Amino acid sequence: MAFGINFNANELQVPISVYIVFIILMASAFFVAAFCIVSPAKIRRRDGTPLAQYPHEGLWEELKRQRLLFKDWRLLAMFIPMFASEVPIIVISSLNSLYFNIRTRSLNSLMFNLMQIVGAIWIGLMLDNWKISSRRTRGVVTVATVAVIVIAGWIGLTVWLYRNPMDPLNPPLFDWTDGPFGGFFVLNLIFGMNMVIYQVTVQWIISSFTNDPEQLARLAGLVKGVLAGGVAAAFGTEAAGLTQLNVVAYNFTMQAVGLVLMGIIAWTCITATSYKNGESAASSSVEAEAVKDMEKSDRDS
Repeated sequence: MAFGINFNANELQVPISVYIVFIILMASAFFVAAFCIVSPAKIRRRDGTPLAQYPHEGLWEELKRQRLLFKDWRLLAMFIPMFASEVPIIVISSLNSLYFNIRTRSLNSLMFNLMQIVGAIWIGLMLDNWKISSRRTRGVVTVATVAVIVIAGWIGLTVWLYRNPMDPLNPPLFDWTDGPFGGFFVLNLIFGMNMVIYQVTVQWIISSFTNDPEQLARLAGLVKGVLAGGVAAAFGTEAAGLTQLNVVAYNFTMQAVGLVLMGIIAWTCITATSYKNGESAASSSVEAEAVKDMEKSDRDS
């Protein structure tokens, strides 16, 4: 929508109509939530059985269980990967606004988000690829592949910035018909994928630590909280007045260190299943058979 509205825009600011459209879209979510969300107690599987029910434990008990998360060394090791998950959007958005005019920014933003869809589909196929029978092997192979894409993107962006220096007080405001656009467009696509494949890989590794739905919910909250802290820190580097090369160096370092830690955790901590650890996850007979199949596949591989 923003791209369509801004296609022939000549002004140096986003039209008010773009903000109005997005406010309407976001506000509509309240109505969808109010009338379309079904109570979990009413949901039944195809065989008629209900979903597992977990009693409410209260705020104090939940806080104690949250505290225990920080005693797990695996989660502490994954802190930097969580922290660095979404930093590409800060770097690319800043460069997009500094270097390009309105319609070119809109095109870059559109393609950045479309590549997140492509990246999400691709990373799902990688992590759920049953041709690689061992879950640990899938994790390690995926981390290695993600590392190639992520590192290539950061190196390419560093080279592009060296070749296209900029005075923040006099931004060039390139159009898509100008020379520097082509290289940035390719990098924009790579970072669009980075935005989702890095984050999903982090979440997949952490979710492999447990099969307990309550514990998974706590981990999901922790991941999003730490991720938000990383985004805030990335914004801080921009607000502190660092050069764009220094901003890129900081975020590149965070993601590179995170990749190393992800590789170590994927190699040492991922197993075929966590059900054998005696967790309280409710599993059907079908799930139990699936666990046996996974363990057999791991032994055969």
